[in-house]
Amino acid sequence: MLYLKCTAEIQKVLKLSKASLVEAEPSSAPLGNWYINRFKVGRHNCFVFMSENTYLSFIMYQGKKPVTAKTLPNMMLTGIAQLLEMRGYSDAAIDTALTPYHSGLFAKTDSRSVLGVLNDLVFCYRAMIEVGGGLQSCNLTDIILNINTMPQRTLQWPHAWDAVEANLGNPETKH
Repeated sequence: MLYLKCTAEIQKVLKLSKASLVEAEPSSAPLGNWYINRFKVGRHNCFVFMSENTYLSFIMYQGKKPVTAKTLPNMMLTGIAQLLEMRGYSDAAIDTALTPYHSGLFAKTDSRSVLGVLNDLVFCYRAMIEVGGGLQSCNLTDIILNINTMPQRTLQWPHAWDAVEANLGNPETKH
């Protein structure tokens, strides 16, 4: 089961009523439950997704079609698969990561410390995109991969990929 823990901003964007939100339960999935927030870069809406267990994160920006409660979970699963593939994980490892997410529910955020990490990541993504020349000029793949190698105090200073490797093993090297 996948719990998508949505900030108030995401709840508003997706038009989620308080009654439609559930209490999230701890996840046994290798990457755990996910936090979602939204921020602007220039005129573009960007969605940041972060694993609650590993702090693995990535962003996707909204295209011409609006993001809805129906489209967001699939958008996120596609993003996770792409991120793990970019890191060199095999299809089998990606399946292991995604299989527990066969169904999902929306929930409120429930940890101020995890929300603090998410907000720090939003700041880092926004800054690195702006330094890279904006969404049209920056190398978003490099930015995402670099942010996931930043040490995290709340993980006792390893980075997100270390936490992912503890759960999924080392990625296969693709040559």
